[in-house]
This record gives sequence, structure tokens and C-alpha cells, in this order.
Amino acid sequence: MRRRPLAALAVLAALTAAGCTEVQGEYATPAELCGVPVDPDALEPVLLPGQKLTTSASHANAETRRCDVSVDGSRILTVEGRLAPPTEDYRATWDWQLPQGEKVSIGDEARSTDTIVAAAARCEVEGAEHVFVARAERFYPRKDDAAERRQALIRLMTAYLPAAQKAADCTA
Repeated sequence: MRRRPLAALAVLAALTAAGCTEVQGEYATPAELCGVPVDPDALEPVLLPGQKLTTSASHANAETRRCDVSVDGSRILTVEGRLAPPTEDYRATWDWQLPQGEKVSIGDEARSTDTIVAAAARCEVEGAEHVFVARAERFYPRKDDAAERRQALIRLMTAYLPAAQKAADCTA
């Protein structure tokens, strides 16, 4: 796990100058999101600074896995992945979730805005064809730069999609 040492030192200096002596330190960027391995270097730029990071997993059904990431009690990020039949029109969902999303190069097809990135890739589970559809949504967009956030979401999805596919036993 990786820590953000410069930010922690800045907090320590500010608290010391203010007469405070107790510092809890920043959270460590995790190496997995609800059971899906993810590169901390790809995840960290999407998150916001804070003291405590928590994740909670939910499963809408056997094929859909969702992970909510909160920092200091506020949900910052949701990532989800699901297996779908190869005939499903996931683009229809993208049309209303990402109406002005730009095409990006992730998996077989992907779109991105500065708050949402979605990607899809064909795969097989036990010899049957599927499409794995993943989405990441970042909340609190006014707390950072939109262009940087968009690029960070793209880097996160580039790392997350193949790892989530593997976790779902969905092979190329």
C-alpha cells in the first residue's frame, strides 16, 4: 500500500503551527477494490485526500459486482463490472449515462467523460460468449481539475477492466 507522504507532512506542519499535536495521517491507497486487484498508482489520482478510506461491495445479481469507495464518510468513487450476453446493447445505457462521452481506447469499446468512464470487452466464461461491461463514476467533480480527473479515470479503467474480467473468470 502506498501513502501520500508529502500531503501528510503538510498536514503535520499545519497542525503543529496551529498548536495541535495529534495527527492520524492519511489513508493508504489500496491495492484492490472489493476483491479486484488494482494498481494503487492508477487508483490514487482518482481519489481525494482524507484520513480514512472505506470500501463496500454489493452485488445486484450473480453477474454484477459493485464497489463503493468512500473517503472520510463521503462516497468518492463507484466501480462496477458485470457479465452480459453478447447480444446486449450496453451502448444504449452509455447513450444516456455518457451522452457526450468521447471514445477512448480500452477493451473492445469505451467512452469517457470527466466523471464517468465505461468500457466493454468480449470474453468467454466456461466456453460461452459474454461481454464484460465495466463502469467507474467519480463524485465531487468540483474538488479537482476536470481534464486531469478524466485522464485519471481512463488510467483506472485501463487497469480495472482486465483485472475485473479475470476476477469474474471471463477470459479472452
